[in-house]
Amino acid sequence: MFKGLGNLGNIASMMGSFQKLPEKMQQLNDQMKVATVTGTASETDVTVLMNGLGHVQSVQIRGEYSSEVIEISVLEATNEAGAAAKQMYADGISQMVADMDINIPGLDGILANLTGGG
Repeated sequence: MFKGLGNLGNIASMMGSFQKLPEKMQQLNDQMKVATVTGTASETDVTVLMNGLGHVQSVQIRGEYSSEVIEISVLEATNEAGAAAKQMYADGISQMVADMDINIPGLDGILANLTGGG
């Protein structure tokens, strides 16, 4: 479509992709609302289910523990699930950008900061 225009063709193509970005982000958010991750405490049978947007869906506590152990376990499981949700969302953004063939300088660094890897 834009052959022979050199960089202008690339810019025009990229602008077309950027116009689709809000719709693609909405689709990604809709996917993340139903996608789930779990986090489990290492010393207890406490599991947190969270969606890809980081909203806790359920907390399961199996067994009898002191309130202090439960508090620590819920925090641990929630943090683990939250990290998994952030990673899933970052992976979704990376895939969306790759599918749209958009080169966003610094995106890897932004996503690394999102997931705590930066």
